[in-house]
Amino acid sequence: MFEKNNNTKRDANPGQGEYNDTTEPGSPLRRIIAGAGQNPRYRNAHQPQPTPESQNTEQTDKSRNKKRKRLILTAEILLAIAFLLVLAVRFNWVDLSGAKAAVLSKIAIIYPDKDAAYEFLGEHYNSQGKSAQAIDACLKLVQRKPEDPLAHVLLGQAQNDAGQYKEALASFNQALQLNPLCFEANLGIGRTYSALRRHPEAIDFLKQAIAIKPRSAQAYLSLGMALSDSGRYDEAMEAFRQAKEIDPDIADAQTISGKAYLQAGLHQQAIDCFKEAISLDQGHAQAYFSLGKACLRVGDKALAIEQQRALEQLDPKLAQDLSELIRKN
Repeated sequence: MFEKNNNTKRDANPGQGEYNDTTEPGSPLRRIIAGAGQNPRYRNAHQPQPTPESQNTEQTDKSRNKKRKRLILTAEILLAIAFLLVLAVRFNWVDLSGAKAAVLSKIAIIYPDKDAAYEFLGEHYNSQGKSAQAIDACLKLVQRKPEDPLAHVLLGQAQNDAGQYKEALASFNQALQLNPLCFEANLGIGRTYSALRRHPEAIDFLKQAIAIKPRSAQAYLSLGMALSDSGRYDEAMEAFRQAKEIDPDIADAQTISGKAYLQAGLHQQAIDCFKEAISLDQGHAQAYFSLGKACLRVGDKALAIEQQRALEQLDPKLAQDLSELIRKN
């Protein structure tokens, strides 16, 4: 008549074989007990706690590792940028030598044994006219590679550009001691002697440089300048002709030979050379300036004024200098 109630509370006595809510697999209490063993806070409560000294050591090690990782990452980024910059400059994508110098300056600090960084920095600062930075980079390169003649040559070039001619000669001579057939050392000594107005010695070393490397347009240009300064104009013109034959597109050859013609009083030949230099390089400020001076020599003031106007965009200082010459004529 009445149905049996299946929800009647069972006896919790496990000995009676009845349902036991505390031990049945999957029961809430069993899950709580099992979970406590996996809880780090529960486990750590029964483990020895670290001392303040061990905590400090651990924190110091972590800090060192972070600094080391940051340093390695910075160096890797800088090296990657430097590699990309080398490719950009190598394939003429863009002229980023200034940015490359900044990157390599950082690399030289992080990796002071990177000789290539100092070598590039020396060449870059030399080309930019930053003599102090060039000398500093080249001195470090010489310290790293004392047996490399080209390291001494780079230092000599930086010293020469800074007007330290005695020191430059010493550096070039050191390179010659390491390699008597070093073309760059002979060329450097010849140019330094030219700067000192010691033309006979300059001519001797420049001829030695040409004997080592007969196809050097720059060596012939330097020889032509030394011969011209010595008043040996015919020989100077021959040296300039050789330079132009080796490299027809070298604007400096036209400009320098034009100056020699101007010194010799051959004004029209000088004007022709300067015009040709400008046709080869329309940004050659020195060629415009020299052309303006030559035009004044032949009384062509109007053409000189044209060169002065062109220089206003290229080199305001040279434009001002030419303007003063025009005003005086």
